Amino acid sequence: MFLKVLILSVFLIGLSIIGMAIKLIVIKNGRFPVTTVGGNMHLKKKGISCPKHEELREHRNYKKGSTCTGCGFEV
Repeated sequence: MFLKVLILSVFLIGLSIIGMAIKLIVIKNGRFPVTTVGGNMHLKKKGISCPKHEELREHRNYKKGSTCTGCGFEV
């Protein structure tokens, strides 16, 4: 029973990998979509940026000793 499940799962995973490869080859300029927030063009258009860079930008804007109004973090 275990061997049948293993063979079936390996076959399905192989089939999906072959499908993705064919999609990348057939589509013009076929690439995987950018899923990170910092590199996504549609999120940039909406004004959404990388949370890490957004946090660093906010901490630079606050003066030392002031409190962040959003989270209460004392800088």
